[in-house]
Amino acid sequence: MGIKDLQGYLETHCAGACMSVDLLKISRGFIPKRRGMPSGSGRFCLIVDAESCLDRLYGGYYSDWVCGGQWNRMIAFLSNLQQACHNANLEMVVFFNGALESQKMDTWYTSQVNQKKKVNMVLRHIYNRGTPPPKVWWNPPVFLSGALRLALRDLGIGVAMSMDDHEQEVIGFCREHGLQGILGQNPVYVIFNPPRYFSSQNLKLTYKASLETKEYVMDEIAKALDLNPNRFCLFAALLGNHLLTEEDLYDFYKELLTRASQDAGKTVKPIPENVVKAVVDYVRSIPDITNLDIVGEAVFRSTVKGNKTDLVSKLRQSVQYYFNGTEEGFLRYRPRHVAAGFQPSPMLNMPSEMAGYGGQGPVNGQGAARLSPELHIPHQKHKTRGVGGKEVELPPVSSEIMRIASERHQKGVMSPWIYQVLTQAEIKMVVSLEDEANRELPTSMDLFRAVRQTTFSVLLNLNKLKIIHDNQLQEKVDGSGAAKHPNTPQVTLKNFEVPIKEWVVRRVGSQKPSFDLVIARPVEWKTPSIERMWLGQQAEDKTRRLRAFLTIMHSDTPLMLNTNYVPQHLLVTCCVLRYMLEFGRILQRQELDAFLAMSVSPLLHDVQTMQDLKLPSVQPRGVALAALFMSGIEVAQFANDVCGAPVPWNMILPWNFFDGKLFHFKLLKASNNTPLMDMCDGQVEQVLRVERLRQAILENLKFEFAKQYLPGTALYGGYPMPYGQVPGGPFPYRPAGMGRMPPQPQPVGLGRGGNMNFMGQGMMGPGLNPQGRGRGILGYKHRNPGRSPVDGRGGQLEIAGVVVGSWGPNLSAASRGSRGNNSIQPRVMSVGGPRRGAGRAMFYRGGMNRGAMRGGRGGMPMPFMRIPERPYFARMPRGQMARGVVRGIRRPFVRARPKPGGKKKTGKGRGMTIDTDGMPKSGSQDEDDDGENEDDENFEDAEDEGEDDNGAIGKRLLQNGIQSPDSGIHGDKSATEITLSA
Repeated sequence: MGIKDLQGYLETHCAGACMSVDLLKISRGFIPKRRGMPSGSGRFCLIVDAESCLDRLYGGYYSDWVCGGQWNRMIAFLSNLQQACHNANLEMVVFFNGALESQKMDTWYTSQVNQKKKVNMVLRHIYNRGTPPPKVWWNPPVFLSGALRLALRDLGIGVAMSMDDHEQEVIGFCREHGLQGILGQNPVYVIFNPPRYFSSQNLKLTYKASLETKEYVMDEIAKALDLNPNRFCLFAALLGNHLLTEEDLYDFYKELLTRASQDAGKTVKPIPENVVKAVVDYVRSIPDITNLDIVGEAVFRSTVKGNKTDLVSKLRQSVQYYFNGTEEGFLRYRPRHVAAGFQPSPMLNMPSEMAGYGGQGPVNGQGAARLSPELHIPHQKHKTRGVGGKEVELPPVSSEIMRIASERHQKGVMSPWIYQVLTQAEIKMVVSLEDEANRELPTSMDLFRAVRQTTFSVLLNLNKLKIIHDNQLQEKVDGSGAAKHPNTPQVTLKNFEVPIKEWVVRRVGSQKPSFDLVIARPVEWKTPSIERMWLGQQAEDKTRRLRAFLTIMHSDTPLMLNTNYVPQHLLVTCCVLRYMLEFGRILQRQELDAFLAMSVSPLLHDVQTMQDLKLPSVQPRGVALAALFMSGIEVAQFANDVCGAPVPWNMILPWNFFDGKLFHFKLLKASNNTPLMDMCDGQVEQVLRVERLRQAILENLKFEFAKQYLPGTALYGGYPMPYGQVPGGPFPYRPAGMGRMPPQPQPVGLGRGGNMNFMGQGMMGPGLNPQGRGRGILGYKHRNPGRSPVDGRGGQLEIAGVVVGSWGPNLSAASRGSRGNNSIQPRVMSVGGPRRGAGRAMFYRGGMNRGAMRGGRGGMPMPFMRIPERPYFARMPRGQMARGVVRGIRRPFVRARPKPGGKKKTGKGRGMTIDTDGMPKSGSQDEDDDGENEDDENFEDAEDEGEDDNGAIGKRLLQNGIQSPDSGIHGDKSATEITLSA
């Protein structure tokens, strides 16, 4: 419940107030009503709330967003949108949320938790099915807001960014500049009553050259609610917001629903729809709303929790908050942070050869951009609350730096983190598409924390302040009376470590917002001051900016500055990849090649080909790597802006070096050991460019490529999964930066490979079958742990219920010790024959065959084992068998029941019929019919039977019911005629 539920209520119960419209048709017929307006303002101008229509600006819910972002497709959609609007006399200003909004932290945390749940469902879907998720789980790709700001700036569409309160500044911007309406999806705008309000959720650019959406008519909404518009502010306040929360109004809602149940004669459920209706009826029944103290006493008369005086005060503040956004309240409250002097034209575009913020570039070639005298320059907060409730003093920042940061922040041409750090020493980190339980890759928060920490230090000018402080102390010690420069700040800091709060959502189950504390401290290398990097106009200042940026990104090498190796538009890409390699074992070599091959591919700019490209599957590791890379691009843009933009903004456009779908396509090729030439589509020029880029990235870098990870569990479908392991994903692996795993004790009595739990009981979950050697991938079953893939005591292989193979135990060296002519050594078994459930084992004698993989006739070698020549069966005794003692038996001849008519006698097996007619019979077959339990017969009695030297099974063994390893599959039909049974 709350104000957020009002939007759904209006769409379901006030359908008459929601009209389908065509924005292009409206703009074509627009006629300005006022004269003397600035030039270019004769267009139909709308302000777009970007936070409520990120998916629309991205281009829609198409499924490839999960791959990391298809930025070329996004820029193509925005180009079509801009062209259609320009031809129809429609102008748009896109307003982004750049405010920290500490007062709305709980609301932000709730929305991020919902996004985190969607991310978990998306990752689970990819692990299980390997296909793109459904559109209902759409989540903004990493760096979407930053990419949109760059794209809109590149296309000449107006961009602005809020500083304190997003909704108040949007409505203030609209009223300040006389715009014709708001395009958004926030019910707060209904209460503010803008000139016109359009739905961004229903925005659709059609092939018929129409821009369709829905318009919420304010007069019709008032009629449908049967409520006077002057009571909307009180109505919204009683629905609950960040000032007066829903918990404060819980008893009030309970009372209203109880009264509604009595009037209706039935129980009214506490669902949002009923609560909104009950609050509307209550506000309508209030005789006088001017005295909020009396209204508050009536509202909170049944409140049990909380102080009634405080709750009444919150009610007044909430009503005043909504009143400030109305047209009447705007006359009393003028928004402080609006980009005054705005003209519906392209925003500030600095030429690429300029760097730093000391000079202003031309706006549309019509002269220098000017700051409106009404622009409010905020003051820095001198205190911020640190750990344990302690007040931590922020270092002083010059007024010129604050002016430039404020101006560029409002125009949306700077990372919002800069203004947030300078004013409040806090930033907010949104949820990204990454699995925190994945032990193969670190999270973006952990991976790029060192870069952010260094950037914070450079932004807060800690190195310069420390030098000034040391000089002042030295002057006091020396007693020198040298005159101080008038602009030299007086440093009062005692500790040059400033804690920066990074608000982040890590666990879905946590109830309160949490933050990570990053300590910004002076760095060891000499950094230029923030004033010199932002205001310096000398040629050497440009070099200092670039070297500072490369040092922050750990990429200050000669080849990085050589454009023959690293083109300017790929500099940020190479810096991010180099940092990822330096951090630890994150990237494999073929994954690095996939990134580089994608960045030089001409398909990167072929939108139609990328749209038609169909990926065979979506790999979880590819999704994680793409999210990490784009998080690195976001942090790199932050560092670049702090250093005075040494890399021009048009060189950080993500569609020039990355496409998520193309990256997955290249990564799938690389995973199949495709040569670099094939990854580059057979183009030698692309291969050379990739080689040069790789050489620049790896220059003077001590690193280690990530190892090849274990295959996905698709091959190990029957194995027990480790704790926390998602089905379909890769097995846990030693993560980057982790030391070697401690050796695990080998269970007694197991052969080689007997300890499958190589990562430990606590890390891999329950141990596997203690009897199995764990060297195969054959059907292990949880419910039958006695039948492991490869049993240490010997076992058998069944296919479709038919026993097609068996093997003997993995005897120790003592068991295989020589005892003269009576020494017994294991020997490979054959296939078929013995009944299920008997304790059979296979033993072989003598050395391995020189062919090593040569089996019986038809030869089907078993994987991971060599098949000797002389197969033999033996049965393990029921009791504990003495070491080296093996008792063998002879299997009885399978005699088929004679069919009527005197036809051939056939032996029947499962799924097949074996013709045994014409086989020579042994004289002992009749005796063996009843002699299945002859366990005391010596094994050597059967060793004298003649066998072929080539490993084929002799007739004697065929008479005893033993078949070749491939009989029944593709064996020699001359020995056994195989037909499918009915």
